[in-house]
Amino acid sequence: MRSVPLILVVAYCVSLSLLVTACKPVSQTPQQQSVSVTETAPPLENTCVLRAGFDAWEPYHYLGQGQQAVGMDIDILQALAAELNCDLQLEQDTWTALLTKLRDGELDLLPGASRNIERENYAWFSEPYRQEQFVLYTRNDANLEFADIPTLLAAGNRIGLVSDYYYGEEIDSLYGSTPQAFVSAQIAELNLARLLDEDITAALEDSYVATAILRRKGLDRDIVASSLRLPASDVHLMLSKTSISEAQLAELNAAINRLKQNGSLAQLLQQYQQ
Repeated sequence: MRSVPLILVVAYCVSLSLLVTACKPVSQTPQQQSVSVTETAPPLENTCVLRAGFDAWEPYHYLGQGQQAVGMDIDILQALAAELNCDLQLEQDTWTALLTKLRDGELDLLPGASRNIERENYAWFSEPYRQEQFVLYTRNDANLEFADIPTLLAAGNRIGLVSDYYYGEEIDSLYGSTPQAFVSAQIAELNLARLLDEDITAALEDSYVATAILRRKGLDRDIVASSLRLPASDVHLMLSKTSISEAQLAELNAAINRLKQNGSLAQLLQQYQQ
């Protein structure tokens, strides 16, 4: 949606057949409210640099012990970087800020992204590499017996969303017709806090993310998943059209397909499903 998301800027080129020959230096401009982490694949004679951004979205990507980037999508990015013989540079920020940096070419890619027309104006999208499903979460003592989300909103209820996440056409349409029924937050934790404070009736969140947050905060008895959920949707890597070429996009897709075919991608995903 995520959202979120290597076509990335090559720090220097040494006749690398994997990526295009045109290169430009990686920006050294410090970014406020962001954390930069460098994850390095095994040293190689020919090296490229992939600049990827991530927000705090456990268990897909977040800062773990020692301020190291960890999570399902981080593992997948590391596997792709190794497959392409590239070094991986990771930068944490809010999703809204990351989208701006991707648009401006300050980042090459974002994981966990959903495809839509607005984003296609400035970004390429990889082949799908996993799926996600968003579920409405509510307080354990709330009665959320509605047939669907439009009926829930028609009864005067409000839903918490994360800013600039794409939840699909249905939520887009409902937001356009009844924006007052939705409350936006920069991070999922804020929506869950609003839910406990009864500022909203429900929070729309990825099932893996909500489960991880509720367990970590000990709130899995206070906040529960309702029966209302969105259809499962494909998740892509989103690549900057400013810094990534179509040829590099093709190389990335080829690397994703190799990881699918040799079973590496399925093995990485299974570790988080246990």
